[in-house]
Amino acid sequence: MCGIAATIDLSTYFGIKPSAKDLTKTIIERLKDRGPDASSIKCIPEEDEIQARRPRVVLGHTRLAIVGGEFTQHPLSWSNGKTRTTLIHNGEIYNYRELKELLILEGYCQAERFSTDCDSEVLLACIALRDIEWTLENIKGMFSFMLVEYTENQGTVPYVTLERIIAARDFFGIKPLCYTIDNVRNRIVFASQVSAIPFDLGLDQQTIEIKDVLPSTYIELTFQQNVDGKNKWNFTLMSHKYNSNDLGPYPWCPIGENYDPSKLFSQNYEKIRTKLIDAVRLRLPPHGSCKTAVLLSGGLDSSLISSIAAHLLDQGSLDTFNIRYQGEPNDDSLILDCHHANLVNKHISKIRHHEVVFTFDEGMAVLPHVIQCLETCDAVCIRAAVPLFLLSKHISSLGFKVVLCGEGADESTAGYRLFEEFLPTCPTGSSLFLQELNRRLINIDTSELQRVDRCTSAHGLEARVPFLDLDFVQEMMNVSPFEKMTHSSLGRIQKWILRRAFDTEYADTSTRNKKAWLPDSVLYREKEQFADGIGRGWIKTIQEYAIASEGITDGYCAEKALYKKLLMENKEQKFLDSEVRMSLVKARQARRQSNQSFGKEPFCSKFQPIRWLSVCNDSDLLDLDISMEDAQTFVQSTLGWSSESFKTFTPTLASLNCLITSMLQKIPFHNLTLLLRERRPPTLVEIKNDMMTGLGGPCSVVNSFFAALLVTLGFGPCIYLLSCQILGQNNCHVAILVQIKGLRYFVDVANAKPYFEAVHLGDSSIKESLSGSFKWNLSYNAKSSLMEVKHFSNVAMSFDPSLTVHFRSFRKMIQQSRTDRLFGPFLTGLRFCLYPSISDVPYIMAVRDMYIYEGTSIKSKQEAASRSEIENFARNPSFSNINGFSDMVEKAVRILDKERPAWFDVATKKK
Repeated sequence: MCGIAATIDLSTYFGIKPSAKDLTKTIIERLKDRGPDASSIKCIPEEDEIQARRPRVVLGHTRLAIVGGEFTQHPLSWSNGKTRTTLIHNGEIYNYRELKELLILEGYCQAERFSTDCDSEVLLACIALRDIEWTLENIKGMFSFMLVEYTENQGTVPYVTLERIIAARDFFGIKPLCYTIDNVRNRIVFASQVSAIPFDLGLDQQTIEIKDVLPSTYIELTFQQNVDGKNKWNFTLMSHKYNSNDLGPYPWCPIGENYDPSKLFSQNYEKIRTKLIDAVRLRLPPHGSCKTAVLLSGGLDSSLISSIAAHLLDQGSLDTFNIRYQGEPNDDSLILDCHHANLVNKHISKIRHHEVVFTFDEGMAVLPHVIQCLETCDAVCIRAAVPLFLLSKHISSLGFKVVLCGEGADESTAGYRLFEEFLPTCPTGSSLFLQELNRRLINIDTSELQRVDRCTSAHGLEARVPFLDLDFVQEMMNVSPFEKMTHSSLGRIQKWILRRAFDTEYADTSTRNKKAWLPDSVLYREKEQFADGIGRGWIKTIQEYAIASEGITDGYCAEKALYKKLLMENKEQKFLDSEVRMSLVKARQARRQSNQSFGKEPFCSKFQPIRWLSVCNDSDLLDLDISMEDAQTFVQSTLGWSSESFKTFTPTLASLNCLITSMLQKIPFHNLTLLLRERRPPTLVEIKNDMMTGLGGPCSVVNSFFAALLVTLGFGPCIYLLSCQILGQNNCHVAILVQIKGLRYFVDVANAKPYFEAVHLGDSSIKESLSGSFKWNLSYNAKSSLMEVKHFSNVAMSFDPSLTVHFRSFRKMIQQSRTDRLFGPFLTGLRFCLYPSISDVPYIMAVRDMYIYEGTSIKSKQEAASRSEIENFARNPSFSNINGFSDMVEKAVRILDKERPAWFDVATKKK
């Protein structure tokens, strides 16, 4: 990682002050953070007395020494007869050794021609010997470079003829390069960062415009003698797009004739895993060459990179780093990145993890400098940049030079939450999804890469991004759009293909690791934004500060105003005019938003709302305090499992279905406690006691307890509560959403209907139970955006598959169900049911209002049941095993008889 700069003096008069050399020196001085190990300047021609045929060029370079040792000096030159080619380069060419061997093997040069073991010299040789197009098609790496081709003519009067100048960036723009043309002062200036171009050194700021050299592009400058008699050289600037042999032409993954949206994922997981492992291997410096670390946020992407890098280490340990905001509690909160980073640390023995804590004052102290480095006022980018800037400073202070990070994964794997908005059944859904995927990937240099490069390079760190390896990206883009889509109706977590590629359960036995790459709680963790994961307190506090500072009541608007003000500030006239810099900011924004599939960027206001509210973080349910001993007692004593079955229990879909069956067979769903107890929500002690004794209860009791039990049994942390709608009544039923191996399942063990299995949200097939007498299925209603539970094609219940809730959100419903007779049937009749297995045949044993259901079919019912019939039914052996149940039914009958005697009178008349 280095800094590069160049000034091309187009004037035929060389007395202009400041000189091109002075201007370049100033830029290089400002780029020393990018390359703290060495700096150099080269003028072409080198001496003023040598006559220049065409413009003069000054190249500047600052170097971070990683490849080629500390003594490699830039700019580098290559001679081919009278033609000389000179290069300044920022970045790394990972396959430079292979390219060097290829040049020698094919006879383009001898090994002795190379004077260093530096990747930059191989890059230079490839261009000089094979030309620019071949080189850009074959190199693997991240780079921006400038190359000057000229001829030296020796004679009585030596002179130099400038042939052309080339400026290029890598395929995704991992390394930056910008330029400006000053037609008044007759200069063209290049720099790694616009903030390095000075305010007061010979540029006309009324006319200049800063532009980026675009990713996967090189620009070519050629020069001509001015025939108009003006004292300057004319030039031609041509921009060329290039392709790579490792990645097909843009746009990627077009929908062709063979595209089949109904086809499930058929890609080879091994290929995806192998490509990413190779990408990490390629980016790890040789052992002992320099200190290398990984930015381990605790999210999926950085955790995978950490695990792979540790796996590839021949010796020693891998240093990983994480940062969190001091305002957040230092506990095992499952939301915070630091918790998951520590899980990875415990899982991988070769990792030596470091956690950094920053305060609000520390963040505010660097905020103005961060914004100037970033060259943006984008709120989402800046929020995440401040902690990354502070973390990079700490890592650099410990002597590290290279860091690997997880950026770039979301673009090729569709990991952003906005991708969940694309409905697969919509005629344009897949094409718009693909358009957005391509747009995000091709413009990643204006967002994620801009943040990572500026924050790390400000402290002399080189960030490497394995997820943007062209081979890996190509493999991911080969996957059809449908297979990456994560609309909530599909019932799968974002990036589920990548997750499964590193799940040892899906690996070929020949390549399967003895140990999992990551624990499932990390591998299948729901996505957090970086600034959210480090602690939402940072966002909240910065917005409170912005409101007070800017006098704007809306937090997000105040935050944007603060950042823009800091970007525009130029009190010491250190930077280019604010309007000049803002024009580049706007150009990048326009490029990022071009062909956008949404009218605006979604989820960018205060912060992204947490939609997946895990039971693990539900303080109410945590207070149930279901220990493993409690779980064992409940499963064995109440559900009737053997000790051996519990001992060998593992959390899988099959074992979940076994638990569901046992719950329906042993734990009654009823409204009896609503009638018998005080008209108030049950306490957590009552909920736990009712369930541990097998007494059961309404949906809020049974399903909430079961969700907490699943967490204790190892299904967590991806267990959630759903708020369901019945007959147009919102929030009147509690169900469960369980994520297993990246797939989401609907579960309900407290319903008057027998849902005998967990059903994947993307599975709309008909399910049958009770000898086929009950049929039901799930389907998604695109108009209402709700998932519907249908009984015999009729909608019985619905819920939002993208919205989960905490237990406390049901308190109003629970209170209403105990006091308001108009709120459903909870206080207007009797309801209790059980689905026992009698002689291994599933039965229904239920009372619903005035009907008794008993038999192998849901149609086996007795109409207009009387008081005595209901009381006798409750003494059935299926219920008698539940201590006190029949007595509770008798008391409920008496209470209902007293409060609503007409209910039984109607039943008697019907009979």
